[in-house]
Amino acid sequence: MSVAAPALDRAAMEAFLRREYPHAGFNDGRLVLAEYARGRCRVVLPLDERNIRPGPSVSGPAMMLLGDVSAWIALLSVIGPVPLAVTSNLAVSFLRPAGLADLVCDCRTLRVGRRLAVMLAELARSADGVEVAHMTITYAIPPGTG
Repeated sequence: MSVAAPALDRAAMEAFLRREYPHAGFNDGRLVLAEYARGRCRVVLPLDERNIRPGPSVSGPAMMLLGDVSAWIALLSVIGPVPLAVTSNLAVSFLRPAGLADLVCDCRTLRVGRRLAVMLAELARSADGVEVAHMTITYAIPPGTG
């Protein structure tokens, strides 16, 4: 059984991210699309002083950005280039401090319907694979898409 190709190939997705979401960090290396397939992706958040909170640790907002952007990429790999697909719900459980580490987010689609999609994002420290946060993210898909 063959696996369906993503709606956008990797080069098209990377160009789309640089064009449509230039401040997310893909243009300057603050986020890196490490793996990409239909309905799933891995995005890396390299340690950056702008994302550190007192403690010191990678901040919660930086982790939520990583999870949310990863969910958007996983969704667009299924529905195609729809910039106005937007987050309607993000539930996060912070499991432990991330510390001072690069983070990776493995994200996959759980369900993609006509109007809503649900993704699962798991964030871990890159060096040891210890999970630091778990997110379920729902996206609203604009009418007339697909």
